Amino acid sequence: MKEFYTNISPYGDELLVRGFSDGKRFEDRVRYSPRLYHPFKGKCTHKTLDGTGLVARTCKSVKEARMLIKRYENHENYLYGTDRFQYQYMADYWPGRVDYDKEKLRIYTIDIEVKSEEGFPNVDDATEQLICITIKDQVRKAILVWGVDDYTVKKENVQYVKCDDERDLLKKFLTFWRDYAPDVLTGWNSKYFDVPYLCRRIENVLGEAAVRRMSPWQITDSDIAYYHGRQVTFYRLLGIAQLDYLQLYTKFTIKNQERYTLDHIAFVELGEKKTENPYDTFKEWYTNDIQSFIDYNINDVELVDRLEDRLQLIELALTMAYHAKANFEDVFSQVRMWDTIIFNELLKDKIIVPMRKMSVRSPELIGAYVKEPKVGFHDWVVSFDLNSLYPHLIMQYNISPETILPEKRDILIDDLLEKQVDLSDGICTAGNGTMYKKDKQGFLPRIIQKEYNDRIKYKQLMLQAEQKYADTRDPKYEKLARKFHIIQHSKKISLNSAYGAIGNKWFRYYDHREAEAVTMSGQLNLKWIQKKLNEYFNNLYKTKDDDYIIASDTDSVYINMAPLVKMTGATDKKKIVKALDKFCVDKIEPYINKVYQELGKYMNVYAQKMQMAREVIADKGIWTAKKRYILNVHN
Repeated sequence: MKEFYTNISPYGDELLVRGFSDGKRFEDRVRYSPRLYHPFKGKCTHKTLDGTGLVARTCKSVKEARMLIKRYENHENYLYGTDRFQYQYMADYWPGRVDYDKEKLRIYTIDIEVKSEEGFPNVDDATEQLICITIKDQVRKAILVWGVDDYTVKKENVQYVKCDDERDLLKKFLTFWRDYAPDVLTGWNSKYFDVPYLCRRIENVLGEAAVRRMSPWQITDSDIAYYHGRQVTFYRLLGIAQLDYLQLYTKFTIKNQERYTLDHIAFVELGEKKTENPYDTFKEWYTNDIQSFIDYNINDVELVDRLEDRLQLIELALTMAYHAKANFEDVFSQVRMWDTIIFNELLKDKIIVPMRKMSVRSPELIGAYVKEPKVGFHDWVVSFDLNSLYPHLIMQYNISPETILPEKRDILIDDLLEKQVDLSDGICTAGNGTMYKKDKQGFLPRIIQKEYNDRIKYKQLMLQAEQKYADTRDPKYEKLARKFHIIQHSKKISLNSAYGAIGNKWFRYYDHREAEAVTMSGQLNLKWIQKKLNEYFNNLYKTKDDDYIIASDTDSVYINMAPLVKMTGATDKKKIVKALDKFCVDKIEPYINKVYQELGKYMNVYAQKMQMAREVIADKGIWTAKKRYILNVHN
């Protein structure tokens, strides 16, 4: 019985599978026979999104399937199915939920230290010698260090391997790697420094063939990527997922940081710092005090490990990957994640996905609406936010490839705001004029609704477990709360990435009309509430056409509440904050709900999904430009 996979990589005519079966680790080279589908007028078990019957064609090999796709690439609507055969294999062998056991995985943090005789070491030539290599098994908490100098072990979980020289160090390291290759490799910038430098250094010292031993399949290759505007070298180690912790941190945490060095992030998240260099230069340190230098190296892997204990970003990545039935590294690609989520959801209904289009030309997308703010100082500001705007817009307008109608209304948002467009035919119309069927829910809003409902469910379970832990202090509830937090957070990320996939021209279901249906409907809904709130406050303050919206951006509005506070004559800040909170809950939120119902009815939406709630109450605010402001928040 195959319990769960850890990596499935297509290579040539094979799928290279790593995983666990009957409690034991396995590695298989699979001669897989993929299935492709083509239209058939007779009795069929499978169908396309539009209901056309399909019959399966089982290919003898991956190579044959690829040749078939190539042969019919210019014959539209002749072949159906995914060309990412690893996902079809996953669906075949794990048709339900994948129950994985993290405790069985090898998750290694790696950090290398390199001499700096000629300045900072360069990955592309790797001329500087290695001083030591340190890895930490994040599951078992064991640390293993290879070094060429004498070192006294101070911690019980540290094992030090003294090597004769750098050549001996690399040989001993590769011997360990052959027997205990990880499933996941992480580190701070390990993908673009530690791993490529190590691979280059192995090549320089032991020869090109030795680099292949970094992969459990003996297959490695180097490539170029663009990272933060610069060209960088990286290595693929087939069979091993590289979940660089720096990349996980920048992708899955919402806070913008001043710097993304390990030293700074460890201080922000843990209140800890890297070991400080007691000497003027790096070279002096490893030359004069190798003991504290290797301690410094060990501390770096410990910091990454403690960041994972706190942030659980690798746990998050694993949860997302197994939910989607994708490889671990796919979590960095919203297109791949949504492609396989949709593939598996449609397969439950025996619907086969269309073939990917290999190249798409597309005009530039119209983005979100950001109002030109009222620059300057403001007293008493209250903001309101729309809940999960883009996912809810997809659900509201039933935006999906099989629900879009061929006709498109030629309309302007300003005309919609004044209700000057005749929509009496009852057809659901998005902000850009694209029209959608309402007779059934599209697969995309249905999947997003499911993800949203699951997130709510697991968030509630998390809160219940947290309360039980607070009441009982039983560690099992703390563990349960952490598990539910990871699941609900993975759902949140999935929801927020849905539009990113839809708006990507390489997405299987990309359609410029649908991408702009989302953004321009977002513009319509934000401008609508801006207009309606101004009507409300002009009526309240007995003014005419005054603008009480200080700023608005994508899914939020910032309202000038100073006139209301002034009307009351109140001066006690705590009482003002409490009164504003009550006013927003009792008056503004019901009003917002009412006027959004009005807009939804006018636009003939599939379901009214706009939910706007009060976010912050601030007594002071300063705007200098779009997206540049500061608030002194009380609630």
